[in-house]
Amino acid sequence: MTVKKKAIKALLILFAVLLVSLFFARTVQTITTAKVRKVTATRGRLEEKIQAEGALHFSQGEPFTIEEARKIGVSIDKVLVKEGYFVRQGDPLFNLSIPTYQTEMKQREEAYMAAVRELSVEVTGHLRLQQSSPHNELYNQTLKSTDTYYKKRYAAMARAQAAGYTLPEDITAWGVPAGELPGATPTPRPPRGATPTPDPEPTPLPGHDAPEDVRLAMQEAFDAWRQMDLDLFRLRRVYVGGGDVSRTGDGTFEYIKKVDGIRERIDTARQSMLELDKLRDTLTTALAPRDGYVSQLDVKAGDSYDGSRPAYSLSPQNELPVIRVNVTDTEKKLTAGTRAEVEGLRNELAIRDIQTDTDGKEYAVIPLDEEALGELGGLSRLMDSKINVTFTYRAAQTTTLLPASALRVDSDGSRFVFVIRRDFGGMLGNQVQKLEKRTVKVIETGAQLVSVSDDLSYVEIADQEDRVIEDGQAVMDYVN
Repeated sequence: MTVKKKAIKALLILFAVLLVSLFFARTVQTITTAKVRKVTATRGRLEEKIQAEGALHFSQGEPFTIEEARKIGVSIDKVLVKEGYFVRQGDPLFNLSIPTYQTEMKQREEAYMAAVRELSVEVTGHLRLQQSSPHNELYNQTLKSTDTYYKKRYAAMARAQAAGYTLPEDITAWGVPAGELPGATPTPRPPRGATPTPDPEPTPLPGHDAPEDVRLAMQEAFDAWRQMDLDLFRLRRVYVGGGDVSRTGDGTFEYIKKVDGIRERIDTARQSMLELDKLRDTLTTALAPRDGYVSQLDVKAGDSYDGSRPAYSLSPQNELPVIRVNVTDTEKKLTAGTRAEVEGLRNELAIRDIQTDTDGKEYAVIPLDEEALGELGGLSRLMDSKINVTFTYRAAQTTTLLPASALRVDSDGSRFVFVIRRDFGGMLGNQVQKLEKRTVKVIETGAQLVSVSDDLSYVEIADQEDRVIEDGQAVMDYVN
């Protein structure tokens, strides 16, 4: 082999060794150098999806009682509606029954028959006596007019107290006698040429400064007082003589009073039986008093009910319910106008306002319309279920946005990112990528992105490293 050939062979061997060395050096470098993904910042407004659960809510509900149940307790046999049902006036709400009807009716029948028997015995035992007299009728009329007066007086006092009005002590100042109007006494026309005398001021009507309902109640009490006073006057004249009614003998008068009392008890017992039958017929079904959605049910089948508490509530007229979401602990401050996606709806909705409830919690209010309610399956289905809502929060200002995973926290609590700086050098002038810590000012954070005030549009940022990295460290790109 010539010297020339030997030299060429040696060069080839040396070149092969160099290639092998470079290969293994590159391999070692690849294995030992941290890998990162390079990301770049963008400009925009931070957006974040916030998942939450809401529930159907009426702004208020008008409670209703079954008033007739106050007279006699009932049993709720069947509930014919559910919360969320829309009812119209007269629609049936509950089937009812009176558990004590038979017992009550038996007691009232016994009282009625006992009074009838007592009357029969009294009348048949005194057939020779008068059964009635003008004296006795006037006596009964006086009792009734006295009862009426004190009832009317109490009603006027109660209305005046509710209105904050002070009634005069003297009952005569409560009203005006029928057919009379207080005023100035007419004065004769002055002679021709004389100076006319001004008319006196008219006397104001009693209670003229009282509210209308109080004034009417005062007049009714005054009228009842006048009737009672007249009846007492006529009855007094019977006993002293000289009246238009003759006095009945004491024995006969006492007998007539007793018979009249028994007849009144019979009438009362009979009326009580009729009222019980009317209640039984009335309290078979509770009907809706007006149109509205059933916003709350306070009774259930099998309950006893006496009318002392509401049985149900109806929504305000012409009002649709809203979706209400508790946003007290939401990291982002939601405001009116924030977009809201409701599971089951094609179209987006929006927050109408943020309300603070009596419990101190904040609620986002999302209005619904008839179309949305129908698309969601109707109120009755929604009343008993949670409603999944996704809010789209959007920051008010445009800033630099970074992936949240690229933001790092230093030992002193400050925030920073690793930017990638390129250096050229090393064997054969290879390019080297090194990390450089750069502090940033964070404006707002989200689950996926963070908003910073720094301009990072011209640099590449290290993210998703495969091992712990530090300032000044060489890194490589991930290789697919």
